[in-house]
Amino acid sequence: MIISSNQIQHALQVYGAKRVDKSKNVQETENGQGWRRDSLNVSDEARLLQASLKAMREAPEVRADRVASLSEALRSGAYHVTGEQIAEKMLGRSLADQTDLE
Repeated sequence: MIISSNQIQHALQVYGAKRVDKSKNVQETENGQGWRRDSLNVSDEARLLQASLKAMREAPEVRADRVASLSEALRSGAYHVTGEQIAEKMLGRSLADQTDLE
């Protein structure tokens, strides 16, 4: 899965906005003064984002098994990448970023 920088920025913007629905309930007491009971309703989107952020925080930043296998392939000379493969990845990333902007 490719996570582009635009996708990360979008997630941070959504998370930073802290979108929540707030409702206030006021009930009258015997002496006419009210007391407030605040409540907070979190949207399904916010819950999903919160779960995603938690999973991102708990995931390792580096896939050690992948790094080890690629390091070994580089050392042994078995790792070859063509210019075409590099160009495909660059274009794919560019298209993913453009899609995020729309």
